[in-house]
Amino acid sequence: MTTVRFSVLGPLTAVQDGTPVPVTVGKLRVLLATLLLRPNEAVPADLLAERLWGRRAPANPRKVLRTYVVRLRQTLDLRNVIVTMPDGYLARLRTDQLDLLRFRALLQEAGQAADPLTERRLLHEALALWRGPVCAGVASETLQQIDVPPLAELHVHTLERRIELDAGLGEHASLIAELQALTAEHPFRERLWAQLMTALYRTGRQAEALETYRTVFRLLQDELGITPNAELRRLHQAMLAQSPVDAPDDVSDPPAPVPPRQLPADVPAFVGRADELAALPVGTGDAAVTVTAIDGMPGVGKTALAVHAAHLLAPHHPGGQLYLNLRAHSQDDHPLDPADALDRLLRALGLPGEHVPDRLDDRATLYRSLLAERRVLVVLDDAADEAQVRPLLPGGGGCHVLITSRRRLSGLDVTHALSLDPLPTADAIILFTRTAGAGRVAGSPRHLLAAVVEHCGRLPLAIRVTAARLRSHPTWRLTHLLDRLGDPRQPLRAGQRSVTAALDLSYRNLDEPQRQAYRLLGLNPAADHAVGAAAALMDTHPVRTERLLEQLLDAHLIEEPAPGHYRFHHLVRAHATQAAATVNASERRAALARLLAHHARLASEGTQADGAIGFRRT
Repeated sequence: MTTVRFSVLGPLTAVQDGTPVPVTVGKLRVLLATLLLRPNEAVPADLLAERLWGRRAPANPRKVLRTYVVRLRQTLDLRNVIVTMPDGYLARLRTDQLDLLRFRALLQEAGQAADPLTERRLLHEALALWRGPVCAGVASETLQQIDVPPLAELHVHTLERRIELDAGLGEHASLIAELQALTAEHPFRERLWAQLMTALYRTGRQAEALETYRTVFRLLQDELGITPNAELRRLHQAMLAQSPVDAPDDVSDPPAPVPPRQLPADVPAFVGRADELAALPVGTGDAAVTVTAIDGMPGVGKTALAVHAAHLLAPHHPGGQLYLNLRAHSQDDHPLDPADALDRLLRALGLPGEHVPDRLDDRATLYRSLLAERRVLVVLDDAADEAQVRPLLPGGGGCHVLITSRRRLSGLDVTHALSLDPLPTADAIILFTRTAGAGRVAGSPRHLLAAVVEHCGRLPLAIRVTAARLRSHPTWRLTHLLDRLGDPRQPLRAGQRSVTAALDLSYRNLDEPQRQAYRLLGLNPAADHAVGAAAALMDTHPVRTERLLEQLLDAHLIEEPAPGHYRFHHLVRAHATQAAATVNASERRAALARLLAHHARLASEGTQADGAIGFRRT
């Protein structure tokens, strides 16, 4: 039986039955590296495509991706290794087949070691697996920017712990050269500087230890505008006093900064989403960062879920909780620039404003450094896209990031993704009853309550606004409310107006081809839109049409109830119909004529209308 072994902790290599097998084609190397960096994990096709092509994907990326997978399987005989999943691929590997898996296994074993000597031996064995930068030579800018840094952070974190154990055995002299090289490579890792100062001091090189402090002081002051941390300052004072560095005399630390507690108030009487909450990862407990992305259409309750979940997760993050509204869909302001977002996060972590660096990269580096050894929960609400979020992700330290967005952030490497649907009817009725007040709907038949929440599309935003209107009008009865909701001439459509306002912002954030597609879909009288019918409306090639439909799907402006079929949520449909009213008369007539001609052509070919035309009514 063929055995293939891989290495990613350095240049990407593959060895089949003891013989190196070069993977020279650039795209195959990127594909293989992306799968190997997520061993035994289903990797979505969209994420693979983003690593392969970035923003320059081909017309049909999934088809090209399948071709690459076939070629990779043939190159290395990976039929039993690369497994096809419903929406992507999985590299099925044992610990002895991949150095990354072996490294993680040794770290786990070291963390459970009964004594420091065993832990030290295991960490030395784990670090010996590293042959250079992760996936060196793999030509994917996205992979190098997103996938490599967390592993590089884990590597340095492990080095720091191993050095600490070596120093505990008195091996200070042998550590000096290694620490000098490491501080040159990682100049902002203050723990490494502290270890170097300690090693110099304990080998009788006090002057060099003090000069090392002056070096790091100037570096941090000049590059980041900050002073060394408490550990370095304590070491410096102890060395000046010629005291033991592990027990300095008369050196007091400044008060520890108060961990930030920025979460908004929890949603009162939160309803439903039990499965989604149960699926949320609490955290890995190691040096990795956990990223949860919550997406869905306007008004579906993304922020409410994120805030409620954050309050549940807060006890697991003693380092504090950060909250930031990224304002992707603010009516009164522009989306928050990543540099401005980092400025706010750094200040929230206790950094004085005058010490915040000017450049985005420097702010991101300092932010990751401040969170490197703190378990902090970060809530990033209303994100525009991956580019806005990436600089705001911690590098490790067991942090957890909760992100909400109206778009699917498929290009972001997330630990857990949640796409929210409208509430089930039972939960929607509970939410309406609690918001309106149980006394206001006491004795009302369940079918009337169900009808009200269906008029609200089972969207929490619309339900809360409509229930609040009922509560504020003591003379109204549920039947009166229902009549008003069903009558477009009545002024009470508060819930729908709220969703419409939110949809206006989503529509505004589309580019013009996407807006055009949305308007033309609003002309279609059918409930569902098949690709062929949509192509006729838009007068575009089916491949281009499908791409536009997928973009509207990612923005949660349409749904996909079945492969190749798309439809509007009924509140979104009302908004799309209003947008369609702005299409000029001649363009509207031409679009509808193309749609009718499309159906006539299919009918003449004997095609079953419900199966192929996408004209099924619901």
